[in-house]
Amino acid sequence: MTSTPGRGHLGPLLPVAVALRDAGHEVRWATAAQACATVAGFGFEVDRAGLDVADRRAALADRLPQIMALPPRQRRGHLFAGFFVAASAPAMATDVRPVVESFRPDLVVHETAELGIVPLAVERGIPHVVVAFSGPPSADAVPAITAELAAWWASLGLDLPLHAGLGGDRYLHPFPAGFRADPPWPFERLRPEPVDPASSAPPPWLASLGSTRPAVYITFGTERAAADAPWRALLEAVRDRAIDALVTTGTHGDVGASGRLPGNVRVERYVAQAQVLGRVAAVISHAGAGTMLGAASAGVPQLAVPLFADQWDNADAIATAGAAIVCEEGDRTADDLGAALDRLLTDDAWRPAARSVAREMRLMPDAAEHVGMLEDVARS
Repeated sequence: MTSTPGRGHLGPLLPVAVALRDAGHEVRWATAAQACATVAGFGFEVDRAGLDVADRRAALADRLPQIMALPPRQRRGHLFAGFFVAASAPAMATDVRPVVESFRPDLVVHETAELGIVPLAVERGIPHVVVAFSGPPSADAVPAITAELAAWWASLGLDLPLHAGLGGDRYLHPFPAGFRADPPWPFERLRPEPVDPASSAPPPWLASLGSTRPAVYITFGTERAAADAPWRALLEAVRDRAIDALVTTGTHGDVGASGRLPGNVRVERYVAQAQVLGRVAAVISHAGAGTMLGAASAGVPQLAVPLFADQWDNADAIATAGAAIVCEEGDRTADDLGAALDRLLTDDAWRPAARSVAREMRLMPDAAEHVGMLEDVARS
């Protein structure tokens, strides 16, 4: 298994790794230093390889202003090409080469953005399987990604594979058909599963959330982008409404800097989503894949406020299914956000659509159901 270090990138691989381990296979993981303790905590042998998020951002610092000046839906291809190809892939390839040579895997499984392993697998004839964390790059994002990959592969003296190697020898896709965001290469669906199942006891205060009036869960993930969320406008939007709001900030969001907290808002660094989603009437988020798919699996309507990269595509996908409202960059005042939230909570159209998405996702095969296929790919 290989992955970049972000929690949203590790998470989708975890059920696959556990399913393979439970089936008796030897599983070894390679990821950047900042994620090694997390992976080891799930009981896997892990090797340090590739760039931490801060190093990746530093490598792209000169290009970021120009990319961020583009319209939001035009940024993903350039961000992916810069962060995950130009910066991350060569570093991972260098670090993971001795691991591949010593471990001699029969199968490589990697997430969408970890592409450093691919040429090593291809040149050795090792099949590689992609576990996607969100939808595929949109058509207008592919040229930038392919161009960066082609230049790198040429520098290695290798021919770029079909679909630039993005589709792998098998591709596990976490979106239901209702999102209308399937990849242009062959794929099999994989039901998303929570990284942190609700196995530990929930905090005592959570029992009252949503018990007397509608509750709303507001989160912008655990990564650095949470600092860019429109916290002030969001707090104003919920202040005078007859709802309760749970806000989780991760280590980067600073809600306190947005002024005095409304009395109907509780702020926590982190709460397992599996413990929250069954108690809330709506989710407000950046449409990061983990949050968006978690809420979709729970049948909860969503207000999407995308900030970065694939979040715009994720927001469009869940909105296409009729289960979300997308707030564009120019529509994020307290009045805008409050009006959108009112629509989610009072209009009867959103909840049936969200429940329909959840039913469709429950029918998707889980990681354990794909073990036989993965074994066949390894033997091939």
